Amino acid sequence: MAEPSPAGVSRQPGELARLLQPVDAPGLDTAPGEGPPAWLKADGWRVLARPRALDGDGEELARFELEDGSTARAFRDERDGAVRVPFDLDEAYVSLVSERWLGEAGNTALSAGQLGLYYQVKRFFPRSFLLAARRVFMRWSGLPEFPAWPLEDSVVRLVRFYALCLLAAAGEDELRFRWFWPGAYRAALILTHDVESAEGLRLAVEIADLEEARGFRSSFNVVGQDYPIDHGIVRELAERGFEIGVHGLHHDRSLFSSREEFERQLPGLAEAAEELGAVGFRSPATHRVVDWLPDLPFSYDCSMFNSDPYEPQPGGCCSLWPFLLGPLVELPYTLPQDHTLFTLLRKDAQAWIAQVDAIEERFGLIQCLSHPDPGYLGDADKRDYYVELLDALAERGGLWRALPRDVADWWRRREASDADVLLGTMRRDGLDAVLEPPPVSV
Repeated sequence: MAEPSPAGVSRQPGELARLLQPVDAPGLDTAPGEGPPAWLKADGWRVLARPRALDGDGEELARFELEDGSTARAFRDERDGAVRVPFDLDEAYVSLVSERWLGEAGNTALSAGQLGLYYQVKRFFPRSFLLAARRVFMRWSGLPEFPAWPLEDSVVRLVRFYALCLLAAAGEDELRFRWFWPGAYRAALILTHDVESAEGLRLAVEIADLEEARGFRSSFNVVGQDYPIDHGIVRELAERGFEIGVHGLHHDRSLFSSREEFERQLPGLAEAAEELGAVGFRSPATHRVVDWLPDLPFSYDCSMFNSDPYEPQPGGCCSLWPFLLGPLVELPYTLPQDHTLFTLLRKDAQAWIAQVDAIEERFGLIQCLSHPDPGYLGDADKRDYYVELLDALAERGGLWRALPRDVADWWRRREASDADVLLGTMRRDGLDAVLEPPPVSV
């Protein structure tokens, strides 16, 4: 049992504690400053929060550089043993996962008006022209410094920093926390597909066959009103253990074009969910207003991503773990999309497999987003890349193979302590902390 926290030390940060769920952890001196939010950078990662000046001396745990060239220290105060952090840990975490950092990053992106114009005129141009134009735009804009692509590590590093602070405050080399996944699985895996046409829905059965032959099940997100839905295929997929989700009513940005239009479409989304037996949603082309997502009539959403500079609305929640947006569980996709890798960048399946390695090493959620339609996995060469990924995944016994609805349900139960959760270990390693899974084989 950790020693009681010194008087005046704040409660545990709520949002980060919901993610890490430490057991018998001490309090930390973490609070926001009074000025505007600013970037604080430390050794390859960063947060956006309101920094505050701290008095005192003691063991330095981290040093953060601010944009004005000044520095801020996190340290264990030698006077009372309290760990003092120069910003609010919760504020930093929420700024990342809710994409509040977007207004402060200065990244290149199309405006709402430019996006609207693009969707108005794109139907008048051949696909080859649009792809060439996107490649030109990609070369012109380049990759942003933040969030890093294909994987942004800032939430992982923030969680490890939080663990280091807990260990220092407790004066311990080890503490326990509730593990991220059922049993001792190292990471979770979900396979998701966005179906953009009636032909894509027909081809979904072929993708399902490939997955089922290797012991996988996936979800297929169907557009509600843009093409005829073959309900026989939907029933077959559901009866075989696959999941059906909703991919908007129309495959455009209309849902998030205005609050009025968003509210107008909500009843139609609810009807589509009932008709398809769906509890999950992904926005067409991942358009989103994060503050509106909790109002969707679904159990979970998959519209956000760890990092994706190639989407019409680029950005990233920077997280490799699910998180709650009000009543909604957000399941970020964490592998680059098939269209991005194979069509825009002309890469192969090894890029996917390398990303899987990186996420498993960090104990995160591996979510692959692909499309069964022609031009995507409907093409033989791209489908072969997907099979290569499936074969590589089938060899990994440490992955929890789940449907999105199962992961969303687990995340709620884990937080509510209603699940039988094993305990992992956070361990101090100098000025870092490492997380270790429960010592139980799967």
